[in-house]
Amino acid sequence: MGGFDIALIQEPWVYRRKIMELGGIRGELIYNRTSETPRTCIIIRKGINILPLSNLCSRDLTAVKIKTAGGGAPEEIVIGSAYLPYDSPEPPPTREVEELVRACQAEGLQLIIGCDANAHHLTWGSTNTNERGEHSLQFIMANNLDISNIGNKPTFVNARRSEVIDVTIGTTFVSNYVRKWNVSDEESCSDHRHINFEIGGIQTSILTYQNSRKTNWGAYTVDLETCLDRMDFDIRDSIDLELAADRLQ
Repeated sequence: MGGFDIALIQEPWVYRRKIMELGGIRGELIYNRTSETPRTCIIIRKGINILPLSNLCSRDLTAVKIKTAGGGAPEEIVIGSAYLPYDSPEPPPTREVEELVRACQAEGLQLIIGCDANAHHLTWGSTNTNERGEHSLQFIMANNLDISNIGNKPTFVNARRSEVIDVTIGTTFVSNYVRKWNVSDEESCSDHRHINFEIGGIQTSILTYQNSRKTNWGAYTVDLETCLDRMDFDIRDSIDLELAADRLQ
């Protein structure tokens, strides 16, 4: 896999509750470490300023908030990696994906999700439409989300069949900036193909590090006390707690 800032991965190789080697992909690995068999994760290039949304992560969903820098973009974007089980007794999407979308709507946050949807629909290039695809499309439309897929090149290929079952969805603002969405011919060591895209006009915020031995601790303490005095947290649920912790950092 070529250079990247963020990789959204579904069905990684798991051994003893840990996600193992990912084909040489390097970066900070985010996933729900309380799950015995996590089916999603996100890898982020070292140095990008992120906040894992632990309260919204599960076996089948990993979500992070990314700080952006400049370009008229929103200050924060939520990025998710979702697996929608094909054998679920409930129609898609999963409860976790619904909660993620609702949380972003409540906070006015922009969102993009890479989904292994296990669903067919002509809208995103499948060869047919099945019931799972109908339910998925209804959810997407009901929540004013956009589909970024282009064309009908299969995202899933094995010896028996090939099909488009992976979908990239997001809020309109982010979707309007998606560029170069494509299904790669590069070997993925999986029956799913790599999907590549860029989000144009949005720069990721890179963390900078300071030498603590050169810090003016007196001035730092005064500045910190002033900032804390200005903070007024209204914590009603776990999402408010995550936001308060982010502001405190």
